[in-house]
Amino acid sequence: GNLSVASFYAALKTKWEELDYHVNDDWNCGSDHELYWQKEWMDRTFIFLGGLRDEFESIRSQILNCDETPGIEEVYARVESEEQRRQ
Repeated sequence: GNLSVASFYAALKTKWEELDYHVNDDWNCGSDHELYWQKEWMDRTFIFLGGLRDEFESIRSQILNCDETPGIEEVYARVESEEQRRQ
């Protein structure tokens, strides 16, 4: 849609917080818990990038072509910075 990057990210975070409330946090192994959240945040990073408007294709490609995909907070900061630069 036409949401700003900040509004889009805030809407996603609200949904994720609602989902997190329902996660069964009863793990048999601490490393399983850690692996689950690493994968979950990586998935959320891809959801955020995939939901961006086409005008952010360049920054999206730069981020996805990194050897190691940065965390969601860094990705958000980079995309928001790009949006600010364009205004």
